[in-house]
Amino acid sequence: MRYVLLLLWVVSTSLLAEHSNVTKLRNPDPKTGRPIAFEITQASKPMTMDEALGQDSKNLVVDPETYELKSPTGKAFKISRLTEEQASQLFKEMAEQKDIPFCYPEDGCYARAHKMTQLLEKKGVIAAKVFLVGDLKVETKNSPKGFVEWWYHVAPLIAVEKEKKIEMFVLDPSLGKGPLKLDDWVNLQISHPGGKKDSLYYTPRFNYTPSNKDQQRKEYDKDDKEDTQRTLEQYLRIQKERSTKKD
Repeated sequence: MRYVLLLLWVVSTSLLAEHSNVTKLRNPDPKTGRPIAFEITQASKPMTMDEALGQDSKNLVVDPETYELKSPTGKAFKISRLTEEQASQLFKEMAEQKDIPFCYPEDGCYARAHKMTQLLEKKGVIAAKVFLVGDLKVETKNSPKGFVEWWYHVAPLIAVEKEKKIEMFVLDPSLGKGPLKLDDWVNLQISHPGGKKDSLYYTPRFNYTPSNKDQQRKEYDKDDKEDTQRTLEQYLRIQKERSTKKD
């Protein structure tokens, strides 16, 4: 009898330990679209950005803690829910990307945001995109004029859990030195005389520009990815030229 009780205790302890360290997730098979069960352990070290860049984008570990948003069409979609520490670390990693021209703010926000959401996804983080449309203007030393003007601006959006409440933060190294609260991000662009917000909306990470606003995309478009690369390379050259002139 004692042997049986001891055996039951060992088995139950093992199961509890397994449950506490393993999170079962489901990811769609790229060929069939059917869910595949797989496991990650809490002890697993997060990938560095260099490691993430070498990963197959179709084999991702998605953060199981999610937060739901709605697109302009009213369709719900989910994004990862992060801690403040995780958000700050991800911002730092994004800001350090040498192939994204954050110091050329005049144009290309759509390409910067598209590249960042892909990098975040390879890190296991699913972000949304937030689009602000209106009369926008931001003062910045990164433009020869001392300011930039846009009719719209877009950046990755994440959900951050603070004191058991969810707050929306924007990852936008072209505007801030850290994650910006959504309201602060908006106000930064419309606080000038005549500034105004015409609309503010969220889309899944796959949408590229306002022209895709009402599209329900389920993956990254090949043409958009190619345009992203061309745009980033073009503006990186201008950014480098400006830097050379300053020196």
